[in-house]
Amino acid sequence: MDKEVEKYVKSCHGCQINSAFPNPEPISPTPFPTGPWQELAIDILGPLTSGQYVLVVVDYYSRYYEIEITKDITSEKIIDILEGMFCQHGLPLQITSDNGPQFISKLFKDYLTDNCIKHRAVTPLHPSANGEVERQNRSLMKRIRIAQAESKNWKTEVRKYLFAYRTTPHNTTGVPPAELMFRRKLRTKLLQVENLQENVYDEGVRDKDVYSKYKNKLYIDKKRGAVDCDLEPGDSVLMKKAVKDKMDTPYHAEPYKLVQKTGNSCVVKSSEGVLVKRNSEFVRKYQEPESASDIPETPSEPSVESTDNSDDVPSSAPVTPKLRRSTRIRKLPQRLEDFEM
Repeated sequence: MDKEVEKYVKSCHGCQINSAFPNPEPISPTPFPTGPWQELAIDILGPLTSGQYVLVVVDYYSRYYEIEITKDITSEKIIDILEGMFCQHGLPLQITSDNGPQFISKLFKDYLTDNCIKHRAVTPLHPSANGEVERQNRSLMKRIRIAQAESKNWKTEVRKYLFAYRTTPHNTTGVPPAELMFRRKLRTKLLQVENLQENVYDEGVRDKDVYSKYKNKLYIDKKRGAVDCDLEPGDSVLMKKAVKDKMDTPYHAEPYKLVQKTGNSCVVKSSEGVLVKRNSEFVRKYQEPESASDIPETPSEPSVESTDNSDDVPSSAPVTPKLRRSTRIRKLPQRLEDFEM
């Protein structure tokens, strides 16, 4: 009976669309590429107060990244900027981006296909899936704000920041990004520090990268209370929506059907047949409400005929409980056997 009651309560539709969001899934670290400039992450930072944007391109292997300042963020302009970078460093094997219109246009897809570049679009409304470039965006934006607060030319200050970043050992790989990218050390004003640096081997960098990512995964999974997702294709799910006011529910009232789940990316389908791709944090399993007719009836207890004379005792008379004396035999403790009571 307890399980039936619990199942009935969990299937309440109103409670489910107003419930808290599920815990995130454990982190899946990005595999370390085999060489520099093979797998890239791109994103657009902006718009800034000047009306300009910053295109950021990060290399997953070395953490070296290039930027380009532009006012035009159409697919044609993005392709033109990337071609300039590819002329210097070569064509990559894969590019990861969000679902911005300039990255999912037919022109951009055709350009990647013609150059044999695989395009990986992250889950919509989930920026942390492209976390490598999003983290660099935060550092760049901080440097720009500092320049604005100190009334300096932010473009000049960003170039100074980039040079310092590229020549400083990265906290994950332990090697400066420019050194991993170009297989040589860049000359800086700190000559005595360069002389103390040792040659870098790919095996040591790879081991340090795996260790740092695993350590970071354990820390973040514990901090966020990450749990393995139990969603499977075919389940009815609720999808998170943008809350407009305090009285709005955090989930859509109409359940969706889970069509596909790859990693922490879920594809759900509405009743109209519209497919939507979201991270698993945006969906939760839906318990179908049960009608009263579906709940099994509990058999009633058999009635016991009373042997007392109902005419002698009124039905409304209080019943006095019979007291029962304990039949336990009390004995003295063994240490008191020599005493006479």
